[in-house]
Parts: sequence; structure tokens; C-alpha cells
Amino acid sequence: MKKLLIVLGSIIALFVLTIVLVPILFKDRIVSAVRTEIDKSINANVNFEPSKINISLLSDFPNLTLGVQDFSITGKNTFEGDTLFTAKDFSVEMDIVAIIKGDPLNIKGIVLNQPLINILVLEDGSANYDITYPSDEPAEEESTSEEEFKIGIDHWEINQGRINYYDQVSDVAISLLGVDHTGNGDFTLSVFDMETKTTAEDFSFAYGGDVYVAHKSLKADLLLGMDLENMKFTFKDAKATLNDFHLNFDGFFAMPTDDYEMDINFSTTDTEFKNILSLVPGMYADGFDDLETSGEFDFSGYVKGVYSETQMPGFAVDLVVRDAYVKSAEVPLPIEKIGMELHAKSESGDLKEGYLEVKNFGLTIDKDRFTANAKVNNFDSPIWDLNMEGTLNLDIISAIEPSEEFKMGGIITANINSKGSYADVEKEDYTKLETTGDLKMQNFSYAEKNAPDFIISTAEMNFNPENINLTTLKGNYGRSDFTLNGSVGNYIAYAIDEKAIITGNMRLTSTLLDINEMMGDSEADSANVSEDTSAMEVVVIPKNIDFTFDATAQTIRYDNFEMKNAVGQIRVKQGILTLDPLKVDMLEGNIQMTGLYNSQDEYEPKFDFRLDISNLSIPATFENVLTVQKFVPIAQKMQGKFSTDFSIKGLLTQEMMPDFPTLSGGGLITIVDAAVKNSKVISGVTSLSKLDNTDEVQINDVRVQAEIKEGRLSVQPFDVKVGQYKATIDGSTGLAGDINYNLRMNIPTGSIGQAANTAISNLLGSKTNLVGNSINLNFTIGGTYDDPKVKLGKTTTEGGNSVTASVKDQIGDKLNEEKDKLKSEIDTKVQAAQDSAKAEAERLKKLAEEEAKKKAEEEKERLKEKAKSKLKDMFGDG
Repeated sequence: MKKLLIVLGSIIALFVLTIVLVPILFKDRIVSAVRTEIDKSINANVNFEPSKINISLLSDFPNLTLGVQDFSITGKNTFEGDTLFTAKDFSVEMDIVAIIKGDPLNIKGIVLNQPLINILVLEDGSANYDITYPSDEPAEEESTSEEEFKIGIDHWEINQGRINYYDQVSDVAISLLGVDHTGNGDFTLSVFDMETKTTAEDFSFAYGGDVYVAHKSLKADLLLGMDLENMKFTFKDAKATLNDFHLNFDGFFAMPTDDYEMDINFSTTDTEFKNILSLVPGMYADGFDDLETSGEFDFSGYVKGVYSETQMPGFAVDLVVRDAYVKSAEVPLPIEKIGMELHAKSESGDLKEGYLEVKNFGLTIDKDRFTANAKVNNFDSPIWDLNMEGTLNLDIISAIEPSEEFKMGGIITANINSKGSYADVEKEDYTKLETTGDLKMQNFSYAEKNAPDFIISTAEMNFNPENINLTTLKGNYGRSDFTLNGSVGNYIAYAIDEKAIITGNMRLTSTLLDINEMMGDSEADSANVSEDTSAMEVVVIPKNIDFTFDATAQTIRYDNFEMKNAVGQIRVKQGILTLDPLKVDMLEGNIQMTGLYNSQDEYEPKFDFRLDISNLSIPATFENVLTVQKFVPIAQKMQGKFSTDFSIKGLLTQEMMPDFPTLSGGGLITIVDAAVKNSKVISGVTSLSKLDNTDEVQINDVRVQAEIKEGRLSVQPFDVKVGQYKATIDGSTGLAGDINYNLRMNIPTGSIGQAANTAISNLLGSKTNLVGNSINLNFTIGGTYDDPKVKLGKTTTEGGNSVTASVKDQIGDKLNEEKDKLKSEIDTKVQAAQDSAKAEAERLKKLAEEEAKKKAEEEKERLKEKAKSKLKDMFGDG
């Protein structure tokens, strides 16, 4: 016995050891096989960490369970970065025998914990779930894939999942939250039964942009006969519950080709009026279970035929409500005598043969009775006949049927009759549209979460085939108030065809229009006009509205601006808002704006405005206008006012702020009287020039030609006064605050400082002013306004010549003058000397001649005496 126990114990220990060791021994092979198959088959990013993979035989013996934590699949190419699937835990059950034998992997079951599934189909038909490689890959690769990986799944499970589906082609959107789902069926067979159970805490469905089911609970139990070979699925037992509304289904759905074949009947199993009331938006709010109700309803229909790109299946829907009543304990008056018949049908599926009829709709609140009837034939080109008459108390209706999404109230009194055809609307033959009546509203209100309350205190309008004539409408949107009167045209076409354009001419008056609140800013932001408004979003102008408003508003709040006494014409057409013009008082002056805001491309909205500005405060403009802060940062140090005739255009960001690199424009800016103080730029100029009293710039009666282009503001030369000196400025500012300016300051020579005067005087050797009455100090200014780099360039004379050259020229002129003077003096002296020498020569000549004559006379006399003496000697005394 003891030996037997030992043997049995050994066998059990070996068995347990095998269960423990097998997952460990085969983990690498399984992970490798899965990764290989993913790489071969999946054209997406499949993300998981091997360290977060668990393999066990204990949970579903003899199958092996592969568990992965934090598993996800994200797209590539068009869907790069988009999440298709994530799961906190992803478990797959596989056949252990196949693994041990080395046979292809065979999946038996799948369990998903907290998965997120996002399915998206784009307008071009591409889908994010299409992640397998094309079938034109080499056949041997396909064969290898099939041998390595097989699906014989027989059960699956989803716990607390989220599923989102949006098909842009058919414009269908579905959202499921809190999804629990189980299913089983043997997919190794071609014909078998599949059973599923599904619950969703929150289900929403939208089609064509309209929400038909919002935040309802959903439950569905299905037993489907599966014929995979013929792709036909038969409803053997199918039940669905939406809130308290129960439906049964029978029939089949098949996909033998690209077309869908169907024959499905549906009907309700419960007939209490309260059950259909549960579908009304908000009906599962607190207090629904306490409603007093009575009455019955019938609901049934079918869908039968083929659905394809060119064909719709036939359908029918019938709803009848009989003598219903509803009352809330919190509301003193009930809604009673509720009745209606609704029938919609098209046996062939052809929209031209379809019709919708609402008969004997009616309800009574207190003594007020409201009734309506409508009939529409030919959904392709509708022909209608409708009427409504009576009073609706929306306060009572809203209180009995509260909604978490919105709240509505007020009294509506209507008496409207309309007959016509859409064919006549298209031909604009309004005489054939028999539409008459009137509508009145008192204290109408509509409120949504995170949006201002919309209130119409009073409104009166009457109808004719061409127009709705609005005699008066007074109301509020949040803090904004408005009074409207005028007419609206093409309203019938607009009501029938989403592409039709509604027209209107209105007179709008208001004491306050708070655009910030309308665009989503909080009260605190709007109250403080200096508050950052980065929370704004792009305002999209509807393309199917063509309205002209002659507007007058005492105050308009927009962005950081508060505008007063606004008067102008506003045109809304084809997604463009045009001002033509709009005059407002703001920033201590006034502005006339002419131009447009274009939101046709909501991702790149643009504007193009011409601004005629008069006497705006420079400090207030800098504080509130981001464009001025970017391009004219020196305005922060300025006092005074300016005027301009300026054009500017460009793109806006998604926060409705200017996209500065795209801006362009220009104009003439006039500054009558302004001053710049405590500027680092001016301090830099003063430091280099050594001039006194130059710490303030005066700008008086100055006209500046400015241009914005390629991210820079450029200004043409203009004159200012730096202290007591005249200066000329030109240059540009960049988006990053970088500056590139030239400043030419004209300085009287006696004012440039003693050192400069002494240097020039020493150069001349005297105190003589060599450069005229003044010189120009030329500065270049770079860097930024907060950290300017000021340099002194070449100093010039009034004529623009270099001072050094001018001084050299004047010294040369002086030397030449002295040279000429000296030459003249020498010539004079030479001439004088020559004249003196000539005179002396004449004198000496004359003297010599006289001396010679004298000597000649003396010699003659001597000779005469000698001759007499000799003769005496010769002849004696005798």
C-alpha cells in the first residue's frame, strides 16, 4: 500500500511538474511563433513586452493560456500613431497538444480586459483596421503562414471595453462604453450556432451628423445560425433592449458577394407608453422611475432586400401612440391626451417611392392644445403637406422630461400651414409654395453644458412662401443682448436640403456683444480684458448662410479689446465674414475696419483688413495688440497717440491669434505728438555721442511709411528730435525682437563737446570752424530692444561728405591760399626790385654818363691845357 501511495504521489508530482514546466519550456517557441506571424501578416505596429507575457496551463487545462499585459496595435502610413486596439490584459488560449507535437498553433479562445477599439473609415474608403498585407504576396509565404498559425476559436470574452466606430463614407458614428460581451461557437465548422450576450452602459448612435440615440443603456442577446460557406446569418433568437425599450428580431442577414442581402423583421414586446418614453434624451435622469404614466404604443417594421452601392433595401416603420399621459411629482401640470400615428415606407427601397406620414399628433398641457399633421412623399424630391396649430409650454415638457445635456423652456404659439414640392423650390417658383402662418415665442430659453444660456424674451414672425418676416426679436446669449428685425429667405429649401443657402437681411442692435463668451472664454477672462485668451478656438462661418446685418452695438468685447459705439454692416456669405465697414471707438481713439475673415478652410483661417485709425493711444495699443508688441516693442516706452491708414492680411492660428510669419501689409502711420523715454536704444546713442539732454525722443507731426513682409516690419526714413537735435531713422524689426536700424543725428558743431572741438581745432592749428554749422553722427543699431548694440559710424557734414575729408580739404585750401599770397608778395617784391634796379641802373648810367662827360670835359680841358703848355714850351711865352 505504501509503495502504491509512493507511485501515485510520484505520478501526481510529475503531472504537476509537467503543468508547471511546459509553459516555461515552450514560452520562447510560442512568443517567437507569434512574433513571426505578426511580422508576416500584420502591417501595423504591434506593441508588447516579452517580460509582460505570462504562460500557464493551470487556468484552462489542458489548453495553454498566453497572457499579455499592456498590449496595443497602432497604425502606419495614413493612420500613423492612431490607436486601433489596446488592452490592459489580452489572453489567448491555445491547444497544448499541438504545441508539444510541433503542429501549427491553434487558438481556442480570447479574453480581453478593459480593451479600447477604435475603428475609422475615411472618405476615400481606407480603414484603419485593414492591417493585413495584400493577398498578392508569394504563395509560399501564405502557405507558411497558414501552417504556423490557425484559428479554431470556440469562445471569447470582453470585460469593460470601449468601442468607437466612425465611417465617413456612410457618415455613421457609434460609441459603446462599459461593454461586457461573451460569445461561443465552433469556428472550425462551416455551419454552427453562435451565441452572444452583450451589455453596454452607454450607447450612442449618429447618422448624417444628427444624433439619434444618445447615452442609452444597451443589452442584446443573440443566437445566430452561422453558415460561413454562404456567409449567411440567421436570427434564431434575437432580443435587444435600449433603456426600457425592448425589440425582438427574426430573419437573416447574408453577404454572399460584395452586396448585402437581408430580410429582418422587428417589433416591440412591451406596449407601455413609459417604455418608449425612456428613449427621449435625458429620460434616465433622476426621477424617471417616479413618473406617472399611462397609455399604450405599438412599434414594428422590417428591412427587406439588397443593400449595395446602387440599391437600398425596402423598409417600413410603424409607430402608434394611444391616449398617453405623463406627470412628474415635481411639476403641477401633466401632459395628457398624447397621441400620434407615424408610418414610413418604401417597399422597393427606391427613395422616390418612399413616404412619411405623421397623423393626429397632439398633446394637451392645462387648457393649451397643440396638434400637428405632416405627410411627405418622394424622399428624393420631397412633396409635403403639413400643418401645426396651438401652444406648447416647454417649461412643463422640459420639467417632465429633463435632460442632462440641455434644458429648454418658454411658450411657443404657432399657426402654420405649408404645401409644396422641392422641385418648385429648386426652380424658385415660390408662388406654388402655399406657406402661411405666424409664430410667437415668449421667454424661450435653451441651455447646454459649458455654453451660455440662449434666451428669447419675445419674438413675432409671420410666414409666406418667399420669406419669414421677423417683426421683432429680443433676447440674450449669455451676457450679450440683441434686438433683431428683418426677413429670412429661402428657408424652405434650407429646411429640406442641407446644401441649400438661407438668406437674410437684418437690423441688429445691442448694448453688449461679448464675443469672448460666445467663443468659449470664461466670465473671468471676459471681465478682465487683459486676460490671456489662448483658450479661443477657430470660429467657423457656415457656408450655407448668406446674411447681411446692419449692426449697432454700444459695446463689443473681443480678445483684449473693448469697443464702443460700433456701427457698420456685417456680411456672412460662403464661410466669409465681411465688414463693409465697421466703425468703433477703442483704445482712446476710433477705428474704421473694412475687410474680411475667411474660415472656408477651418484649419487655415485667414483675414484681410484695411484699418483707418484715428488718434489711438500708443500705450493702450501696445498693451492690447499683440502685433504691435511683436513688431514695435519700443512702443512700450512711448506716450502719445497715432493715426494710420494701414492694410494687413495673413493667416490665423487655431487659437484665433495672428500667424505672424504669414502677415503682410503696409501703410502710412501719422504720429502727431509722442515721446519715447527710458529706452535702452536712446541710452546707447547718448553714451556714444557724449551729448547732454538726449534721453528723450520727441515725435511731432511725423509720417512714417511702414511695411510688413516676410516676418519683418520695415520703416522708410522719418525725422524725430533726440533731445534738442534733429535725427532721421529708418530700418526694420523682426518677429524675434531683433532690430536693424540707422539713426542719423544732426549736431551743431558747437554742441558736439569740447574734446571734439579741441581735436578739430588742433588739426587746423587754430579755433576756426572747418566743417560748417553742423555735422551728422551716424549710428547703426542692432541686437534687440532689450539688449541693443549701438555703434557710431562715419561722421559726415551736412552735405554728406566725410568730416575728415572736409577738414583736409579746408586745410589744403588754406595752404593754397597762403602759397598764392606768398607768390604774389614775391612777385611784387621781384617786380619792385626789378623796377628799383632798373631805376638805379638808369641813375648809374646817367651818373656814369655825366661823370664820363665831366671827365671827358676835364680830359679835354687837360689836353687843351697840355696842348697850350706844349705849344708854349715850343713857342715860348709868346
